[in-house]
Amino acid sequence: MASSSLSHKNNLIQKSKRIKQLTPKRLQILDNVKKNYVQYLKEANWSEVKKGNVVPAVKALDNYVNYTKEIEKQDSFFNWRSDFAGSVIPEFLFRVFSNRLRELNIPHFFSTRGSVVEMTLNGTADNAWNIRRKNQDLCLGGAICSTIIEGAKQSFVVPSIIFEVKTNIDINKLNGLEFSAERLKRTFPTAKYFLVTETVDFSLKDNYVAGHLDEIYCLRKQVRSEARRNKAALKSDVFQKLLDDVVNSMRLATTSKGHVYDRLETGKLINA
Repeated sequence: MASSSLSHKNNLIQKSKRIKQLTPKRLQILDNVKKNYVQYLKEANWSEVKKGNVVPAVKALDNYVNYTKEIEKQDSFFNWRSDFAGSVIPEFLFRVFSNRLRELNIPHFFSTRGSVVEMTLNGTADNAWNIRRKNQDLCLGGAICSTIIEGAKQSFVVPSIIFEVKTNIDINKLNGLEFSAERLKRTFPTAKYFLVTETVDFSLKDNYVAGHLDEIYCLRKQVRSEARRNKAALKSDVFQKLLDDVVNSMRLATTSKGHVYDRLETGKLINA
């Protein structure tokens, strides 16, 4: 697996390296977290994920996410600013998608840090490309592209789906993501932009998916005010819908339809 996409594992590794900040208490907490992390991965049952069944994995994820959020309350070393609990779900999505897509033999590549979101010609005589990069929770594509920038070859994942993962989302944050999705699709018009969030700050009955944002997946099916009083478990059916949408999108993105002139021979003219 691509180590850069194992966001939570990398978070634990980086915490282990911060020797000066690791008091005996923090060392004990970190050791317990690592043991729980290993246990969570064992309970997730990735063989079922390969078959397309995410129920056992989501149950294991829910237990571990709740555990990490309790750890965040114990010591500032593990708080939300360090992306401790927040790194769990992005890594989980990577593991689910990679296991399922590999089983289906669908070509796929991932990137996180420095994902390409926009490309423009610089307008100079050499007609070189300017590449705009952005750190993403997860970028999934079906191909690797290369270009020459300032005389050096640069390769990157051509984005098919961008995933933005949040604990909660409100209207202001939603507007910001709409801008990001619009910018992405200037260069990659067929790419999809998915928002994955545990809770929302608006009614679940309202449809806020419009414009360049393709879908919102509310993992707990709750607004934040309800979750603060009585948090629901992560819903496996939402993860299942997300996985099915990803598989279908990647099938389309990685299947060559051939040239339009070749397809005209077997196509039909519809004259309404």
